[in-house]
Amino acid sequence: MNWAEVPMTEHVSEVAAVVGEAELVIEFTESARGWFRLAVFEDLRAESEDARYFARATEKTDGSVAGLEAVATGPTPEAAATFCIREAGITLRRARGR
Repeated sequence: MNWAEVPMTEHVSEVAAVVGEAELVIEFTESARGWFRLAVFEDLRAESEDARYFARATEKTDGSVAGLEAVATGPTPEAAATFCIREAGITLRRARGR
């Protein structure tokens, strides 16, 4: 799909296309473990090629505890995903243990 052909009104402040999704488990210790849904997006209104892609990792939870989230940007989908996985790991370790 060519999103450049879809007219965006002045009321659309942000728009992004899904590039890919995956699920991953990060485990440092039994208490510092998380199951994340990782989604990579292309920012269709990016002003900088260095921030053209962004990724968001959201922890899947049973609803009884607040889930963790990490966000990162990059010049390629792979870079954004790599940075986001790193941030998710850092967030997980800080929230749940060393």
